[in-house]
Amino acid sequence: MDDASLHRLAEIGIDVYLPRADHGAPAQAIEPAAAIAATAEVADAAASVVASPHGLLLVAPAPTDAARALRADIERALGFARVACRVLDAADEGALAAAAALVVFGEAQARAVGALLPAQRQRELDWVVAGELAALAGDAVAKRALWSELRRAARTLAARPAVARG
Repeated sequence: MDDASLHRLAEIGIDVYLPRADHGAPAQAIEPAAAIAATAEVADAAASVVASPHGLLLVAPAPTDAARALRADIERALGFARVACRVLDAADEGALAAAAALVVFGEAQARAVGALLPAQRQRELDWVVAGELAALAGDAVAKRALWSELRRAARTLAARPAVARG
């Protein structure tokens, strides 16, 4: 079991027991707090992956509590899928240059991103354009479509390093 899995289990309060090293010693439990502290380094390493060209960029302004909660859910889901992601409230040319995939919330943000990117770069990116986060928060059908697109983008990103290596 890797550190990220231990961290997720610790977050939800599940004690993980390690097998006995020798048959006379009792099994040891990993304390949730210890597992969280041990995986803090993994989280820091994952944060450094964000700037890599294989990361996903979320351009997601979140003006309401419901929108912020949905944005946090999206970040958490991408983290569980082991997709490096960075969240911006507005389009940033430097961040767009480093992204391999892009999820934009709202037509205004999509136009702003399109204005910052040359046509060639737009074709290279894997785009997902969704409605405003505030509107998505209350629309189950739109959220389902968004999750489907996020899964597709995650699969595409996961396949890119394998193509680059092979």
